[in-house]
Amino acid sequence: MKKLIISLLCGFLLFPGMETAAATRQYSRNLAPFLGVEVSGPFSVSLVRGADYRALLSVEEAYIDYVTCEVKGSSLVISLAERKVPSEVKRQFKGKGTPDPEFSAVIYVPDLLQSVTLTDKAVLLNTEDLFDKARVSFTLSGSSSIKSLKVSSLSFNLNVQNKASADIDVTCNDCNVQASNSAQIKIVEQQSAHSIYNLQGTSKVVSLCTTEVLTVHTKANCTMSISGSGVMADFDINGTSEVDASGFEVPDAVVKMSSVCKLTEAAYKTLRVNLNGGSILNFINDPAVTIENIRSATMSPALNGRKSISL
Repeated sequence: MKKLIISLLCGFLLFPGMETAAATRQYSRNLAPFLGVEVSGPFSVSLVRGADYRALLSVEEAYIDYVTCEVKGSSLVISLAERKVPSEVKRQFKGKGTPDPEFSAVIYVPDLLQSVTLTDKAVLLNTEDLFDKARVSFTLSGSSSIKSLKVSSLSFNLNVQNKASADIDVTCNDCNVQASNSAQIKIVEQQSAHSIYNLQGTSKVVSLCTTEVLTVHTKANCTMSISGSGVMADFDINGTSEVDASGFEVPDAVVKMSSVCKLTEAAYKTLRVNLNGGSILNFINDPAVTIENIRSATMSPALNGRKSISL
């Protein structure tokens, strides 16, 4: 009878979905100097100023053998080899009501960083402005994300792909933003001399931008909403994309459009246009318009009842 009770208890504990998750283990790694950070996997990452290069990781005990934390070349690489994790380990965290395994990293740096790369659900949060004042780049893919980051650097580059997302406040001289696939970007506030936005796929970008020269290129079915002010704007809108720049006030603008895309813009001195292929241009204010070409396209004032131009 005693053996039967023990067997039943063991069977209950091993019943699928009822496994007990392993405890979280915290450990530290002293590191060689690095200029960039690359994180792959479901890590919550914080960058903190410290006296030396070090990483403090919190990882579920059962996953520790599959986590890498080391400096390769000039970058710190933190990753989870998820394909190598045995199925019996993964099952511990798949039961109903079972919390997800914890993966977090606090990275201490005494010097400034030049790049951050995030993939596969990595999240950057709780981060000080520890970035190089000459140039800095951020690359995101998979379902990774950046939460409420503030950056100040002369050259700023942001490349967001797949289902990744970024929420950033940036002050710089040159701003280069690229969004593709289903990426989502929110620029809370941007101050720069030159700004270039390249959008494609079904990406979505919202930006509050103060810049001297704004350049926007779009393809496919992406959408963008931009507000703020500038001195010159250059729009190259294509595919089925849609750009709302009605809140971006600028004296002079150049617009080139093709296919069934849509743009609303707010130049108030001069507007030069080249429209093709079913494109729709709505303009606010009353600029002096120079028409280089309009073919199978529509151009009309956005806020009054004047007749649109269709050719």
